[in-house]
Amino acid sequence: MTAVDYQPFIERMIQLYEGAYGFNPSDPGGPTKFGVTCYDLAEHRHQTMSSMQAWAPLVRAMTLDEAEAIYAAKYATACCFNELQAGADCTVLDFGVNSGPSRAIKYAQMVVGVTADGIMGPITLGAINAYGASNFINELCDARLGFLERLNTWSVFGRGWSARVADLRAYSIGLTKRKAKPTVEGYVEKPMLIPLAYGKAY
Repeated sequence: MTAVDYQPFIERMIQLYEGAYGFNPSDPGGPTKFGVTCYDLAEHRHQTMSSMQAWAPLVRAMTLDEAEAIYAAKYATACCFNELQAGADCTVLDFGVNSGPSRAIKYAQMVVGVTADGIMGPITLGAINAYGASNFINELCDARLGFLERLNTWSVFGRGWSARVADLRAYSIGLTKRKAKPTVEGYVEKPMLIPLAYGKAY
């Protein structure tokens, strides 16, 4: 239902938060490029992730096309992006990319008051889509920040995570107010890059 939101958002997320290759020893995701970890890449290629060091050059060499295929197959599908109302779709997906789809869905389920099993089934979809979009976005962003603040990596990545969630909140609420959603072909956005650290939050 919100497919036209997807590609612009993915491109924006990569440019603002995920960026190029990095291997921060404090990041539990290990070698990461475009927000895709060594674990994601190994899973996508149906291979065993032997060690972070061994997979680091493979992650570094990964193309943007392959990264976007992983986003679509692993994250957007698990979060049922195209079936969520505008704004809620991006809020759940970004949380899922940063902290895993199951965790994002569980927190979304807690917001709307359904069983938190980490699966985006029809009951969860219906509950999210029946919830006021702006309220859902704000409450899920607040819950996400609460989760992030409890992580032992908050001191390293907290400033970047806070900026990411604040930006996502504003962007997602903006989507709820658009009368006509932009098409992928006609939508061009050049956000300002934020020079902060964005590690995976598990």
